[in-house]
Amino acid sequence: MSKTRQDPETSARPLGFRLAVWTIPFVAAYFIIRALPVEPCDFLHAQTYNSAGTLDYCGPGDSAFVDLTRRSWPINLDLKPLDELRVGEPCRFRAEIRQFDGSPLDSADVALSHTKKIHLLAIDPTLEDYQHLHPEPDSIFPGVWTFSLTPAKAGEYRIFFDFIPLRSPRRVLLFSTFEVGGIPGSTSGGERLAVERAGYSFSAKPLSSDFSPGEEGYLIFEAHGSDGKPAQLQPVMGAFAHLVAFDDERRGFAHLHPKENLTPVEGRLTHAGSLTFSFRPPASGHYRLWAQVRIDEQEIFVPFDLLIGT
Repeated sequence: MSKTRQDPETSARPLGFRLAVWTIPFVAAYFIIRALPVEPCDFLHAQTYNSAGTLDYCGPGDSAFVDLTRRSWPINLDLKPLDELRVGEPCRFRAEIRQFDGSPLDSADVALSHTKKIHLLAIDPTLEDYQHLHPEPDSIFPGVWTFSLTPAKAGEYRIFFDFIPLRSPRRVLLFSTFEVGGIPGSTSGGERLAVERAGYSFSAKPLSSDFSPGEEGYLIFEAHGSDGKPAQLQPVMGAFAHLVAFDDERRGFAHLHPKENLTPVEGRLTHAGSLTFSFRPPASGHYRLWAQVRIDEQEIFVPFDLLIGT
């Protein structure tokens, strides 16, 4: 009996077909997963939900100081004042933000982080006028965000945008500047770790004396009323306190949150007692620390001065 000889190409087709059948679904799944939005909590912190049931990143954050003269993100920021810039007078601003591919960064593209889409930090040359604002998306033009700011000092202000794109596992930090007419002052220098403000006593003191450049150190923050008892801290942006650190050159900042990670929830809307913040200063020198708290429905900004390695 003679055997029929199969063509090699014909016999190979079933194997190639089987490989394609097995491979295509995996390739398709890979690209589908890549296309899905990345929740910031998947990378940065355990998932937390606000009172509305919406996923909101409210973790302790990074203790490092981010120097924006050395780091940059492929996102374009175009900032324009809409009014004349004068000390003591409100000015409206228009910020247009475009992603790396040129598409507008709209509200739907940004994750909630500490109850807000974008955190805007503004600081003047003296480090005395610190403002924390939250731009709102324009209802007509995609990628346009608006806010109003009243400068209290003269000179070149630096503003920092802090947000988390939904398709990115990391924060994005952008900065810009604007000039307010007049003669700018200078930083005060020196160390100040205890401050009286709005009828309360505040302190932010190092946990130990070995606060060194490039290494993580700890600050103990406390607030007391006139009776000497710990003040009842109320939630502000999903935490019981925030701390921001600037260097004299305003090259960047560190946005810090309590290490205790006491996320305000139903039934626990105040906190009395100390809070621990970690901070990793990049170099020796003077740092202005601004605490932001809420007590008796009053939002209070408290300045501290910390000297590192001097």
